[in-house]
Amino acid sequence: MSTILERYKAAFQKHEELAKHAGQIFPDGVTHDGRHADPFPIYIDRTKGSKKWGVDNREFIDYWAGHGSLLLGHGHPAIVEAVRNQMERGTHYGACHPLELEWACIVTDLIPSAERVRFVNSGTEATMMALRLSRTYTGKNKLLKFAGHFHGWHDFVVQDAQPPFGKPVPGIPGEVLNTTVICPPNDIGAVERCLQTDSDIACIILEPTGGSWGTIPTKVEFLRQLREVTHHYGVVLIFDEVVTGFRVSPGGAQGHYGVTPDLTSLAKILAGGLPGGALVGKKEILNLISIKEQADSEEYKKMPHPGTFNANPLSASAAIAMLKIVKTGEPHPHVNRTAAVLRDGFNEVIDRHELDWAAYGEFSCLKLLVGHGEKVPARDFNPHEWDYRRLKGGAKPELSINLRCGMLLNGIDFPGGAMTTTAHTDEDIQQTIVAFEQTIEWMKEDGLM
Repeated sequence: MSTILERYKAAFQKHEELAKHAGQIFPDGVTHDGRHADPFPIYIDRTKGSKKWGVDNREFIDYWAGHGSLLLGHGHPAIVEAVRNQMERGTHYGACHPLELEWACIVTDLIPSAERVRFVNSGTEATMMALRLSRTYTGKNKLLKFAGHFHGWHDFVVQDAQPPFGKPVPGIPGEVLNTTVICPPNDIGAVERCLQTDSDIACIILEPTGGSWGTIPTKVEFLRQLREVTHHYGVVLIFDEVVTGFRVSPGGAQGHYGVTPDLTSLAKILAGGLPGGALVGKKEILNLISIKEQADSEEYKKMPHPGTFNANPLSASAAIAMLKIVKTGEPHPHVNRTAAVLRDGFNEVIDRHELDWAAYGEFSCLKLLVGHGEKVPARDFNPHEWDYRRLKGGAKPELSINLRCGMLLNGIDFPGGAMTTTAHTDEDIQQTIVAFEQTIEWMKEDGLM
């Protein structure tokens, strides 16, 4: 009998041909590190609801959810109609327009910290703005971030976002690296020691549910402690809610937990599945962008901020359609329930096969830890008790590769974790659990465990 990888290559020959062509054009043949896959990635032709179809018309249940931006699934009718109507009216006015105002008003209604809004084009841009404004506001130079937390790929935040932790990211000047202070996650004592000994820290940034959307989870008590110590030391607290914004709750993680930061970075769901981001927060900080406010101030500290596609009307139209539905609060019980059923189903399979694996997570996400090496029933797994270096980057590559290929052969696009949408049905979830068990059985037959 052929192995999983042999069957994968036989089944996805058209995809492999495209991958070989792409390898002659793109580094690794991909346009995003997360889409790199061994032996090669799949190529998608179209999507609808919870499904996507490959270039060979093979159907998959999708758990990428547009890298987290598609709370309502692919091609939601309200968003499609809004974008189609706007396309006829224009994609870029080179001017202010009413849609940007409507979009911002919904954001300020939903996000507790949003006294002012500035639109950008991505989550990376939003965190870049947050750091520069924090420095301008405080007159300090450094930022504190946590190992394993991801805030985009720019110089100041990419260090220790991914394993191997502690190894410098190439291409970043030492002078820049020296302005970034790295703390272990969930250690308020380490944070306080840094603030006590270094008066040049302008801000603290973190993902409020934990590193990489809860791969390294955070407890609400830690968020409250951070709010207290940042107030005490005059440090700006930044919540990176690029993923959690509007997904955890209509008011994001801060709305759910009742902890309000000074600044919040947003993207993904914010723009309805189209490109778009924003920084929101305190009026006195965001107004450092204001030409008028700074012209009238005694100390001119205007932070420049252009951006060709900021608040473009096409993204604004999709965003308004999305956020009007988010505002009802109706999507969240569904996506949270289906994710919980998926996690429980995976863990039942894991325990039945007596594997050192575990599915965990909160809200609409599933995180899968593969091959952790301990005799812990998956149903009893508590990620808060595990070192962050084992939670993020500890999986055995051979197992992860075969799992992904096996799931694709079973009609599931499962990139090692999952985010559910309102389009995922109970049938989708049960089919995914069956595919998971089938893949594990294949992996055992291949002698992988």
